[in-house]
Amino acid sequence: MESDQRSVALANQVRSIVIDLLVLLADGDYESIMERCGYSLMDGDDLRAAVAEYGRTVVAPPPDYAFLRACELKARAVPTWHVEADVWTEEDGRSDLTLEMVIEFEPSGPVIGINHLHVL
Repeated sequence: MESDQRSVALANQVRSIVIDLLVLLADGDYESIMERCGYSLMDGDDLRAAVAEYGRTVVAPPPDYAFLRACELKARAVPTWHVEADVWTEEDGRSDLTLEMVIEFEPSGPVIGINHLHVL
């Protein structure tokens, strides 16, 4: 039972982290996104270029946002989640642009790694 409660709490934290990142992405605040990342396969310039190439206006997700796919990776030293989050645009609402990341819950706090911002 305690393990289930821990998983639910981590899933809620994952959702909160993702929404924060999507709001920063909508604001074009790539620097703040990268400041929150402990490591990343992309940098702020890569994120900016991916949004520009997509050619639509990224906006904050709706308050009832539930369009993320998250799974806890097994056999890790710390709880680790792989997440794919749908990005919202002014033109389309829910778009096919996806922010892909890994979130590791280290004892010192979550460590985020942006893997990709791409069309799925």
